[in-house]
Amino acid sequence: MPAGTACRAGQTYNIGVTSGPTDISPAGSTEVFTVFEPSPICGGQTYPLIFNGPGFGSSRTSAAGSFPQFTNAGYGVISVDEAGEGNDGGKIRVMDPDQEGVMLLAVMNWAQATLPWLAYGPTNDGTDPHEPIYGSEGGSYGGMYQFMLLNVDKRHRLRAIVPQITPANLNFALFPGGIVKTLWDAELFAIGQTAGNGTNRAQYDPFVNETFVSDDVANQEDAYAHDFFGYHSADYFCNGTPIATNGGAGTAPWLPPTTAPPKINALIWIGVRDTLFDYNNGYHNYKCMQGGGGDVRLLSYQTGHNAQLESGVNGVGTVPDPYVALYYPNNDSLDSRCGTLAEATAELAWFNRYLKGQTGALSGIPTNPCISFESGDGITLPVVPTYTSGPAETPFDIGSVNVVSGAQLDLPTAVSLYTAPSSGSVEAGIPHIVVDVSSTVGLSLGTPMVFVGIGQLHASNPAAWDLVDNQVMPLRGIGHYDIDLIGGGARLQPGDKLGVLFFGLEDQFAANGNISVADPAIEPLTITGKVYLPILGPMPSNV
Repeated sequence: MPAGTACRAGQTYNIGVTSGPTDISPAGSTEVFTVFEPSPICGGQTYPLIFNGPGFGSSRTSAAGSFPQFTNAGYGVISVDEAGEGNDGGKIRVMDPDQEGVMLLAVMNWAQATLPWLAYGPTNDGTDPHEPIYGSEGGSYGGMYQFMLLNVDKRHRLRAIVPQITPANLNFALFPGGIVKTLWDAELFAIGQTAGNGTNRAQYDPFVNETFVSDDVANQEDAYAHDFFGYHSADYFCNGTPIATNGGAGTAPWLPPTTAPPKINALIWIGVRDTLFDYNNGYHNYKCMQGGGGDVRLLSYQTGHNAQLESGVNGVGTVPDPYVALYYPNNDSLDSRCGTLAEATAELAWFNRYLKGQTGALSGIPTNPCISFESGDGITLPVVPTYTSGPAETPFDIGSVNVVSGAQLDLPTAVSLYTAPSSGSVEAGIPHIVVDVSSTVGLSLGTPMVFVGIGQLHASNPAAWDLVDNQVMPLRGIGHYDIDLIGGGARLQPGDKLGVLFFGLEDQFAANGNISVADPAIEPLTITGKVYLPILGPMPSNV
């Protein structure tokens, strides 16, 4: 720290601290991170600190001069290596509160004990008048740590968080409908095998290795995996549901479930075309964080894992998205705006408001949820329409639909439900279905699977249906379903049609979408019931 009131350029340096015992390391683990000082840094002044976490399989940011958007604006930054990645200790356990939680608390404590320039003030809930002013940011895995740290830090030192493209519930994200999301799960498994020191599978916890392999072969999540991923999800600290194990027989979570997080100011971004952590995950995180009583906002954009873990080229990647290239050619997969509001602009404004107290900083940030339709086009709504809240959704009877489970790859059975009037309209929110799935021949041969999405038939190109936001929801087996589909939205031009699409096989699940090892099934199905769509009428872009 400079003497007196002198100023100097901020420095960048690496630190390693040893945490207390974790769930898999009684001796503790080494947490490695890089400190970026505010620049300039001046004697007699104090500065808030922002934590940054990388995405899964990535190392922390350590190059000098990184994060100029924060350091030049009077913030310090600490970028961390997550457990088992980069130079860090531990094993990859998918953001385990009993491992990463302990390690990240050690970084919080080190900063408080060591940094002479750190700013202090009362916590959000007012229980302590003098704690460090901390914020956090990052996407995907770098968003998961923010929700976890918020809940494991009993001193409630985080004041403002900006999680992006982050799951609410890993069981829903990785095993929707009880079916392994094959392409994404395989991608994540491969990334984790070479994370950290680059030695094949060296950094994964053995339980995670075994779970990925056994559940993928069975195409079904087992009970221990369900506990493990449930405990490592933000939902655990909102739904109040106890969990028995944390990595197999003989284990148990250290922390009890809660029904609401501490008070937090959260700016949540989610990608509508993100097929790994979809819009529903962002919405559930939004509703969860609101329970703490802080300022919580939900915005969406076109980018996400659809761009970040794929090639970054429209329509090409681990999970193909041919619809974006065909109907939205303006590089929508990389667009990080809701309407014209850029995420980076909103993020700095958020920290200026809640870490520095600049009361006018949020004048351009909508208080209502913002839903992106395409690059440069988005709307705000007082609430997100769902089946149980918000504007009433419009019911449509689908009649009797025939689809062959395990066949018709990317060739859906389409049921047209609605035609946009001359004024146009929008579909925005979270659709819902109440349907019965039965065997067409009256006797099921196993465990058939079908995938459901909302389709848009463009009047300008009526040859093929556009799967809205490239999103599908799996239905596993014969029976009755009363569930949400994946949310997002579409702008309908005059004459455009909305419908429901039923796939017997879909590329996100192509490796095992018709396979249940005990009883594989390729068979004709009949589906009857209703689809509920959040159709809102004409709405111009307003953000």
